[in-house]
Amino acid sequence: MSTHDIVILGASYSALGAGHGLLKQLPALKKKTGKSYKVTFITNSTHFWFSVGAPRAMLKQYPKDIMDSFIPVKTGFEQYSSELYEIVHAEITGLETGKREVSYKLKDDKDNFISDIKTIHFDTLLIATGSTGPSPLYSYHGSYIPTLEAYKDVQARLPNAKTVVVVGGGSAGTETAGELGHLHGKKTSSPKDISILSGNDRLLPGLRPAIGKRAQEMLEEMGVKVEHNLRVKDSKSLENGSTQITLSDGSTRTVDLLLMATGRKPASSWVPSSLLDSTGKVTVDEYNRVPSIKGVFAAGDIASNSPGGIIYIKTSTPILVNNLLAELDASGKEKMKPYKPLTTKEMQLVPVGPDQGVGAAFGWWLPSMMVKMIKSKTFMFDQAMKTVMGTA
Repeated sequence: MSTHDIVILGASYSALGAGHGLLKQLPALKKKTGKSYKVTFITNSTHFWFSVGAPRAMLKQYPKDIMDSFIPVKTGFEQYSSELYEIVHAEITGLETGKREVSYKLKDDKDNFISDIKTIHFDTLLIATGSTGPSPLYSYHGSYIPTLEAYKDVQARLPNAKTVVVVGGGSAGTETAGELGHLHGKKTSSPKDISILSGNDRLLPGLRPAIGKRAQEMLEEMGVKVEHNLRVKDSKSLENGSTQITLSDGSTRTVDLLLMATGRKPASSWVPSSLLDSTGKVTVDEYNRVPSIKGVFAAGDIASNSPGGIIYIKTSTPILVNNLLAELDASGKEKMKPYKPLTTKEMQLVPVGPDQGVGAAFGWWLPSMMVKMIKSKTFMFDQAMKTVMGTA
């Protein structure tokens, strides 16, 4: 019996959610269709990184150990028959839509290449390689290893640093500044000179101005300087370990620790340009299908219908799995469902240290105590292993 090959590119939030959803249903689908199926993950990283918790875990061992943020992907799939799936550790190098092939180069556990370019055929393809940015502290730089090393570097340098600058006034930058203020603000036993450069006229531009203003007040109460309308134009590492930065106003500063929480973009450099929109995302329809190629889907940060964030992934993944299964079931009885946002109103939770935070849900401004209980207290680390196991 021929096997229907399902290839999933990536092994982060969307890819893991879709993979678990499919693997749980494949035995029943085989009985229904009489076909065999196999899911192959091609992932640059052997470990899933719980990036939601990065603003806290990059600064200290959290919850208990630095490796709590990095969980082997294979751990989540040992619950399934080995005949149903394969995990390939490799860097994706290209996509040939006419041949329905993905090209890649195998890597070892230390991220060294161990093969020339290989190809794999797909009958169904899910592109879920996410996004990347200037710093491995906030986005994958290939595998989890650069991020782990960046965590170690920050945790080694932070105790002796006198000046710390966070660049970026979105949720990641605001959360990081809040963690720094809690650890080393003016009310602590080890105060440091901490600044956040919003790059805008306010913090948290995705939320109403009053919420960003409240976040600023919280940071300033902790002793964090909030500076608006300044961007980093250039940076240079100095021999003593500090960094010289050139700002958009032409001024320069020397800082002991620079944390760049800006500039994420789709990780789509290997995708044919004909499949991308003007922002570099893969163009999809309301069902997360790539319109021009049968059986090809995209999801997560790389998909054109994604606003980004975990809330989108958690609400869209069940619909994605439904649509993948509908595509696999040739009977036509299973219907595809369009993805519709859970809400078009404000929806974001932003911790400002472990004891407070700001945010909104369905357009309602949430009290700080509610943000604390949902996210600030633990940064939702209970979801890390659940995400890998498919139970989140």
